[in-house]
Amino acid sequence: MGKKSLGKDYLTINEFAELVGISASALRHYDKTGAFKPEKYGNDFENKYRYYSPMQITTVKMIRVLTEIGVPLSKIKELTKNRTPEELLKLLNKQKNIIADELIFLQEAHTLINAYMNLLNAGLCADETEFSVSEMP
Repeated sequence: MGKKSLGKDYLTINEFAELVGISASALRHYDKTGAFKPEKYGNDFENKYRYYSPMQITTVKMIRVLTEIGVPLSKIKELTKNRTPEELLKLLNKQKNIIADELIFLQEAHTLINAYMNLLNAGLCADETEFSVSEMP
């Protein structure tokens, strides 16, 4: 018995990558980490390539959004094994809280940088008669 014909039901990695707007190397990385596998591997056909189904577009777009908001691939891999609206909501809520904490930290860092910049600018603009030294407790 010969190899099966691939037909038009599947997309090559490059076709799929272009369709979903991510790189083929990202898809290979997702496959390597187990976060997102191709529908078929070329072992069943005449080559060893990865093939994707158009039905996988929604899943990979969700993975792309999750990675862009900082969700680690290990968490995404867990989610793809138990993909329910409840699990996705739990993951999104956790990520929202992480981002809220990061925003607070970044705002504090921004305020601190502005304070230092103001002090440095004031020091650069001061003339020699404006300097004084005093002992602080």
